[in-house]
Amino acid sequence: MGNDILKAIPVLEQDIPADQFMVNSFWLPLAWVSAVVIPLAVLAAWWWYRRSRKQAVTGPTPQQEALAALAELDAQLPPMRECALRLSLILRAYLAGQTQDPALYETHEEFSQRMDSLAHVPASCQYATRELLEHLAEFKYAGETTHDATRAHTLVETARELVNRIEAAQQQQQKEEVPA
Repeated sequence: MGNDILKAIPVLEQDIPADQFMVNSFWLPLAWVSAVVIPLAVLAAWWWYRRSRKQAVTGPTPQQEALAALAELDAQLPPMRECALRLSLILRAYLAGQTQDPALYETHEEFSQRMDSLAHVPASCQYATRELLEHLAEFKYAGETTHDATRAHTLVETARELVNRIEAAQQQQQKEEVPA
């Protein structure tokens, strides 16, 4: 039995050149390079597409959102209490988005008592902003439900002018901060 195993093992020839075992083919290295390069190129193209798409897709600015909401409110002109409530919400949302002031998340009383309220609003607009919010609070808490379209339109216009003034003042501050 041990003899059978030894006879089963083939004997190799001694003088076989190594070139005989090498396959000289142009396609094999090309296939390996393609297997690596093509997925990397696809991955790079996908990454570039996602990155450029993220930069291109930016939402509306807080100013644009506020002006659109003010235009909608001006078209509807609800009763004074509702108009004041909605105007206050629009202004507070604008301040939260544009100046990172937490006014949107506070009651009027909390806002009034906070020492640093409107600290991020340009100094030239702080008094007008505080005064308009105080004026709107009077309407909100007075419970007045009359429908005075002229007064409501005036409040909406005042808010629109204030939003534009804050935006212009912030842009001016940025220009002054950036050395030429």
